[in-house]
Amino acid sequence: MFALNIRWTRTPILGLNFYLKEAVMKICKAVPATAILLLSTGLTVQAEPLHPQLSTKYMILLGAYQQTADASFYANPDELDRATIDLDDLGIDDTDTSYLLEYRYRLNEKWLFSIGTFQFSTTGSVRTKRDFTFDGVEFEAGANLDTKLDVDTYMIEVMYNVYKTDRAEILLGGGLHMFDFSASLESTILVGDQERTVSEASDDILAPLPNLRAQGFYALSPKWGLAVTLGWLSAKYEHYDGSFAYIHARTMYRFTESFGVGVGYQFIDVDVSEDRDRGEIGFDIQFDGPAVYLAYSF
Repeated sequence: MFALNIRWTRTPILGLNFYLKEAVMKICKAVPATAILLLSTGLTVQAEPLHPQLSTKYMILLGAYQQTADASFYANPDELDRATIDLDDLGIDDTDTSYLLEYRYRLNEKWLFSIGTFQFSTTGSVRTKRDFTFDGVEFEAGANLDTKLDVDTYMIEVMYNVYKTDRAEILLGGGLHMFDFSASLESTILVGDQERTVSEASDDILAPLPNLRAQGFYALSPKWGLAVTLGWLSAKYEHYDGSFAYIHARTMYRFTESFGVGVGYQFIDVDVSEDRDRGEIGFDIQFDGPAVYLAYSF
């Protein structure tokens, strides 16, 4: 409440003094109510997100990822020195095209959960140029060597929104990358016209690597958007020892409210080993390459 003290002077126009005073009093009564209404409206009304990805509750991405790998691996008993095998030694094709699948769930304005998966699978055949050991089995130079290598990758992340506007958001959180690595090697020689297996070995490792993560999204327009995800951690826990670095940049074009397409580029560098009762197994792999995908939101 407030008081308005008005002193009136005489006016040469009859009756104007009375009507002017009445109008001013009405305006003074209306001002407080109008100010409160405008203030409350300004506090409650927010701008709508410019791009659907900033508000979509569920999103599924399905695409293809063409990746190039640079890898080395080993599996050695305790009594033997580590013998590292490079892809170049195996005649393996270092490029593979895989599916890329991702599911995102926005729990509320602050929390976001997502899972995803892709794989790398390749084979190779070569005549070995040197002796080496894998999983305690000796492979001699001069034999024909057939190799199969598979790496299945699974991703889980939980993110918290620390900054958001109508066209951008930044999220921080943590995630888990699980790498299911397996390698099988078979060495053969020709005896007459018959092929004979002289050495054969296979091994695998499932390595869960937790990591810190950051995400950013910026809407260029109601249809175009840019997104970047970063991840990193180096840690030793239980019988695992590993390091991990990850970056994924992508664009998103929404041609409807629910459907969109995009292209991106992904890089992963992982180095992990596992100590076992019978020895040690490990791998060091870098993946990188472009991806294309289709997105459906609901």
